[in-house]
Amino acid sequence: MNLQYIAVDLGRQRILLVANSMDELNRLILSNEGQHLIKRQAVWLYRIETQTLSQVQQKMAKTGASFGQLVRPEN
Repeated sequence: MNLQYIAVDLGRQRILLVANSMDELNRLILSNEGQHLIKRQAVWLYRIETQTLSQVQQKMAKTGASFGQLVRPEN
């Protein structure tokens, strides 16, 4: 299973950052560029299959739906 790690805004509207590992995602979040993207807000972190992420991103772009509308994270 090929996984991606993502940071989503607090309202689960947009995917802010995508990385291949949790370490890489943490580095992105702490970078100047990452801080600019997340605007120093809290974010949700998820692990998601690469294929599922691609499908979600395509559907978000096509329909304008938010991440939270398309994905129900497991608890």
